Amino acid sequence: MRMSKHSLRFYATGLAACALLACDPKTGKPTDPGGEEGEVSAAKCKAQIAARQDELRAEGVDVAAWSFHDAPEMLDPGLTARQTPGTFKQYDGKYRPLTNHPGCTVENLYYDKSNTSGTTPYADGNNDGKWTGRVDFGGPNVAKNFVDGDKATIPGYPCAAKEYKQPDEDTSKPIVILVHGNSTRPHTWEKFLLPPGTAINAAVEKVQFNPDTAERPQLAEQLIAAHYRVIAVDFRTDLIATVDPSANSSTENAAGNIDHGWSTPILESLIKAVMKNNPGRKVALVGHSLGVTVVRDALRRLYVEYADGKPEAINPFPQVSHVIVGSGANHGVSTYDAGLCTANPTMRGTIVCEMGSRSNYVQTYFHKPLNGPKDLFATPCADGDYAFGKTGQCGGNVVKYLTITMTDIQQGANYQDYYVSEAASRIDMPGCVENKLTTLNDYDTSGYFSKGFIANHFGSLRSDAGLKLAMEFLAK
Repeated sequence: MRMSKHSLRFYATGLAACALLACDPKTGKPTDPGGEEGEVSAAKCKAQIAARQDELRAEGVDVAAWSFHDAPEMLDPGLTARQTPGTFKQYDGKYRPLTNHPGCTVENLYYDKSNTSGTTPYADGNNDGKWTGRVDFGGPNVAKNFVDGDKATIPGYPCAAKEYKQPDEDTSKPIVILVHGNSTRPHTWEKFLLPPGTAINAAVEKVQFNPDTAERPQLAEQLIAAHYRVIAVDFRTDLIATVDPSANSSTENAAGNIDHGWSTPILESLIKAVMKNNPGRKVALVGHSLGVTVVRDALRRLYVEYADGKPEAINPFPQVSHVIVGSGANHGVSTYDAGLCTANPTMRGTIVCEMGSRSNYVQTYFHKPLNGPKDLFATPCADGDYAFGKTGQCGGNVVKYLTITMTDIQQGANYQDYYVSEAASRIDMPGCVENKLTTLNDYDTSGYFSKGFIANHFGSLRSDAGLKLAMEFLAK
């Protein structure tokens, strides 16, 4: 039998995959390139990448020509002044440089022990003056004895982050960076208790529960107890009211939503600074909700700088140990289906334009460079070699990926999580990522965030089941 050059390449790639997996004897292609519930390993991932490339090639998709650079719709507007309500349309939805970023500031941090005169002065490191303080949002947080923390001081990082005090660090473990979601701040990762008698607000997700009466250690507390060094980025969602118009109105951006243009550059700077200051250490990233795609996007943009040969750029992937993400909109979000993309001109709208539809997902301009064709770019270096269409990009380091989300009541039709679903959250690269589900009962019973308003959504990383999944995976 005589083969064309194209067929020979296709067949050779298939043989490489078949060295690791069972193959169809007629096509030479893997019959099971690592099922979602099957084994995840560098070898399985490498086989999955080969099989996915074969599939795309057969469909006429040129992976080599698929751009992993920023979407044109999100390019830096090139302005020097800081955003104001009058200029929001020039900035919202765009990647902002830190030089004029209104969210890159360390002024008036509620966890800064030196902050004695700001509007949210240090009290116990938890009360941010809004979500954990105000009565209408379920405050004050009556939990006691918060894990000690202070403003992070990291050479090369000019923005805000909270670093938790670690009295007994195990330097063989990765440094953990926690990345919160929309509206919230570092207290996302800390224990919370509603004042006694507070009624929960869980009608949106149709959950009824008695809120915790005893403190449950959350990820910050558990990581510190397990001897990790822990830093939580702070995207300063408290400042949105000064840059988006009508931010205190329910019709615009009352909750202080941010988009990737606001958040990703801040996290990029933090990751780069932590890695440069700790060249011999691995770094693990944990993100919730919006923080899921911010984690992935920050790593992508750091890699873009490296691939483009920019001064001071780093390739982050040789230092990344784990990427753990809960309730993420990797393939759509419900608020897109509610019409916010077109109806709302502020970051409340631009973020859902970037995420796309949960119920009828079509790849968005934001996801195109991040996920690549058929999620091929979504788990860079999971095989220790391949990232964004190129081999030899990982320094031999295997990055471990985990997604966590709540089970759908009825898959593809009835969702318990208000914002995402199984399909929206999972990454479709079997063998390269563990996609884990929690049960319909695994919600956050602390009542955190507006009296438990989205207790299911927070359950991926604040329920006991979600916390157990994250801690066990991090120990791998």
